[in-house]
Amino acid sequence: MTEVILCLDIGGTNCRIGLVDRENRLYGQRMTGTGALAEKGFMEGLAELIRGYAAQYREQFQIRGVSLGFPSTIDRTRRHVLSTPNIPGLNDISVADFLEEKLQIPVFLERDVNLLLLHDLDRFGLLGEKTVIGIYFGTGIGNGIYINGRLLYGRNGVAGELGHIPQLHSHSRCGCGNPNCVEAMGGGKYLEELCEKDFPGTGIKDIYRLHGDTPQIRAQVEAMGATVACEVNILDPDYVILGGGLLQMEDFPVELLEQYIRRHTRKPFPEQNLRLLYSAATQENGVIGAGIYGWRILSQQRFCSGSGSAVPARA
Repeated sequence: MTEVILCLDIGGTNCRIGLVDRENRLYGQRMTGTGALAEKGFMEGLAELIRGYAAQYREQFQIRGVSLGFPSTIDRTRRHVLSTPNIPGLNDISVADFLEEKLQIPVFLERDVNLLLLHDLDRFGLLGEKTVIGIYFGTGIGNGIYINGRLLYGRNGVAGELGHIPQLHSHSRCGCGNPNCVEAMGGGKYLEELCEKDFPGTGIKDIYRLHGDTPQIRAQVEAMGATVACEVNILDPDYVILGGGLLQMEDFPVELLEQYIRRHTRKPFPEQNLRLLYSAATQENGVIGAGIYGWRILSQQRFCSGSGSAVPARA
């Protein structure tokens, strides 16, 4: 019987679920609305979703654990969700403890952006002793940092909040409550504001196609490029992986973004050796990334219990 991990990529709007084996093959992926989980209380709804999905595959697969990605800040132990701006009722909850009690199976938590990064690291063959940053532009700005085989967590577990670098004199307020975060201009919410105030009648999906050369859009793309350059200047990474919904929109000005990244990156280095890669535009990246994460944790647990040696570097 094939061993798999049951994986979920939970977003503010949709939740994707599937099974991932040791070779990162994906089975039975499906999608449901995140709002439907809240009808009985988000955590109860989530446990019910997992139980029902697992029951359908119990005779075909051996489920070794549950791995979940959340659009949240998560504590350093990766057991407790601290805050989730876009999902009501998912703040200050010991998600892993709750689900392990309900499901009687190991549960692993991670930020959704880190799972996207793990998928891309695997896709590009970059898992190992390298420094790689992943920056994903969607509604906000997601950021994962991978250094010498480990995701960077930081003291509180919330490292990588790149979108909350202050952009002075921007006169905007971020959804986090702070003034002037670059995310307020470099993310998708800014596009919504432009459609409402500056480009009435334009749907957000058409904004780059119809208005890509306007000062407003060029200013947004420069904010994105400067954000990337900021982290490049600090970390001098081996590779930068760029992705997210904004870059996948029709006629997004990729060349302009690269020009701004290079304009704001320090010369001569790291600018001269800057290596940019682009995430594939698929809906399964986060689910497969959750599988990669879960299998790595399980393999480390076996290593630790079997040899008595120190636990190797986490994902």
